[in-house]
Amino acid sequence: MLRQLIEPYIRGVKYIMSKPSWKNRRRYILASFVIGAFMLIASSLAALTGAMTDISDLVTGGVALITLILTSYIFGAVWEDKSLNRKEENSDG
Repeated sequence: MLRQLIEPYIRGVKYIMSKPSWKNRRRYILASFVIGAFMLIASSLAALTGAMTDISDLVTGGVALITLILTSYIFGAVWEDKSLNRKEENSDG
């Protein structure tokens, strides 16, 4: 029973991991941006409606999420370019 529940998930993970890494990275980046934007919009709506329940946490979380995504995406792209260029320059391995 449990195996039947987990098997489609495992097949999905294998499918995603068989794709090029940049496609996976962009998919996760887009999903995270959507979540961060939703947090910022929700905090704006909460402020406008007067429901003052920890709006600062939503703003901080949304901005932090988007900032971390941009930082890690840029760092990952630079790291990949640098490592690919290093392999091309050194033909001995």
